Amino acid sequence: MRFFRMMFRAMMLAFVLTGAAQAKNALGLPDTLIQGGFYVGKVAPGGQVWLGDRKLKVSGEGDFAFGLNWKQGAMLKMTYAAPGGQKIPQRFTVTPQTYDVTHIDGLPQKMVTPPAEVLARIRADGARVGKARTTDSARKDFTQGFIWPVRGRISGNFGNHRILNGTPKSPHTGMDIAAPEGTDIVAPLGGKVTMVSDLYYTGNTLIIDHGFGVSTVFAHLQQVAVKEGQDIRQGEKIGTVGATGRATGPHLHWGLNWYKERLNPALVLGE
Repeated sequence: MRFFRMMFRAMMLAFVLTGAAQAKNALGLPDTLIQGGFYVGKVAPGGQVWLGDRKLKVSGEGDFAFGLNWKQGAMLKMTYAAPGGQKIPQRFTVTPQTYDVTHIDGLPQKMVTPPAEVLARIRADGARVGKARTTDSARKDFTQGFIWPVRGRISGNFGNHRILNGTPKSPHTGMDIAAPEGTDIVAPLGGKVTMVSDLYYTGNTLIIDHGFGVSTVFAHLQQVAVKEGQDIRQGEKIGTVGATGRATGPHLHWGLNWYKERLNPALVLGE
């Protein structure tokens, strides 16, 4: 009898451990996440997902997306509700990132501390960008794997603290890729163009919606090859590398957003 009790306990322990392993992978995510990272998960159709207290948008096929703040804490709490209604807590370790400090001198002082007469334009620019980044379409282009928008030397990393002419500025919110002026830029994902504008700081700028709050921004373009409202395919030309706006040389500033959260584009690319 003792032998059978021991066997029963072993079977129950195996069942519990198997259930825990399944719960750990219930969201289809890596066990360890990264500050500033972008993630696409998948659950059973009809499942629901929470990031902390925030309920995420889930497609009919079970796809969802989210991004982490560049200073996200060491532990992330999520919740998965199976189609039957059972809620399963999920915890993920978050790896911290190290961000460099970059000094850039020799810029025109008006681009470091803008004159009063352009402040209204800067506020209008920010409002337009903010509106484009709130787009919450049902597109599912975000489920594709990203490709490089342009190849070149990485001249600026996400999260860098920039000191311009000795004045500390906000952390860099994208990835800079230096390339010759006029080099073609392609869409890293399919999507819909939600903004094309000439902005004070970033020059010729466009934003593409990829669905579920995921968008990408392309700045300092020499020329823009697409129009607002246009649907584009992954790999399609969207513009050329330039140095418009506040730029010390030709490069593409490429940003990745999940709603208002700015993410690290380098983390979605291969080597």
